[in-house]
Order: sequence, then C-alpha cells, then structure tokens
Amino acid sequence: MARDDHPRLRRARNIERKEARWEAFDRILIVTEGEKTEVNYFEEIRREYRLPSAAVHVCPADGTNPLQVVNYASDLCVKTHEWERVYAVIDRDDHAHYDEALRVAAQLDGTHRNDEKKPIMFRVVPSNPCFELWLLLHFQRSEAHIHRDDVVRRLDGHLNGYRKGGRGLFARTRHGLDAAYANAQRLREQLERPGQNPSTDVDVLVRLLTTLRDQRID
Repeated sequence: MARDDHPRLRRARNIERKEARWEAFDRILIVTEGEKTEVNYFEEIRREYRLPSAAVHVCPADGTNPLQVVNYASDLCVKTHEWERVYAVIDRDDHAHYDEALRVAAQLDGTHRNDEKKPIMFRVVPSNPCFELWLLLHFQRSEAHIHRDDVVRRLDGHLNGYRKGGRGLFARTRHGLDAAYANAQRLREQLERPGQNPSTDVDVLVRLLTTLRDQRID
C-alpha cells in the first residue's frame, strides 16, 4: 500500500474536503436569551441536520434581557470576527428593553466586519411573549394576546410534563413543523407593528438551519 494511501491519511483528506465545502457557506452565530431551552433546541437541530459547529455555533448570552443578548452578540462579532450571519434570539416577556433591542439590532446589521472584511448580517429573532409560543404553534393557532404563563400551560397540554430547559424538544415537535411555519407566517401577516403579541420569527431561523445542508454542492 502506498504511504499516502494510509487509512488515517484518507480520513484526514476527507475531513479537509468536508471542511472546505462548508467554507463556501455563511458561518452562523446564534446567541440566545435562555441558557438551556433555546440552546438545547437549536443544538438539537444542528446535530439532527449534521451541521458542524464550525458552521453553526449556539451559545447563551451573558445576561437575560433582550438588549443584553443583542449587545453580547455584538461583542462576539468584535472579538472573533468569525461570522457572516448573527442571530440574537430574544423574548418579550416583561422586559423593559425589548423595543430598544429591536432598534439596536437593526442598527448593527452590516456594521461589523468579519475576518474576510465582509459586513456581518445581524438579525434579532424575537418572540412575544416567549420562545414557547413557537413550540405551541406546532400544535395550534394562537392569534389573541396571550401571557407567557398561558403559553406554557397550553404547551404542557400538548407536551405532557413540559419544563423549561428540557431536552428533546425538536424531536417532540418536528412532526408539526409545517403547521408551525404556517401559523408563524399568519401571525406576521396580521402584525400592526413589529414584535407585537403574539408573534415569533423563530421559524425564519429554523427554516434556515433545516435547509442549510441542501444548499451545499457535493
């Protein structure tokens, strides 16, 4: 056997080729308000669709209000310069800085540049009142103003024993993904102002992640 055909060398070359393919696609940073629920959910999608952590990185923010999430994501852009797309996932809840976070995120779009000197796309991914609304939309419509406690209560009716921070949420809800897409879009079409209750843009990010591999050229 030729020396350069050693199995370990072949594996190394395969890894290099796979990583090179991903370089043609945008590197995505997802910063979440929640330390467990949202992180677990997006990490489950990343693993399910075999998206390398080099292509999609998910992390919680150092802070829990929406403006802190946006600022933390912005700071990571400055420190690392690694991304083409950045998504700050936030909840309305009872936070005082929700509208300000939306405004700041819009100003940050294209402001930072990555290691290739290209402007970084910066998006906020809001849910009002909370991230669990996105999960609830997999099972039912919710078009009237609703408090987060009611969202969680209704969700528990569909996901018996639902608790924040639990694992396996994507697996338990993915059968209703098409319905959730449609319900989230319906809410957007009814908005009188951005980010009002009820609404969510989580579907936009989920659709991106679940189709990212389809955009590859093997």
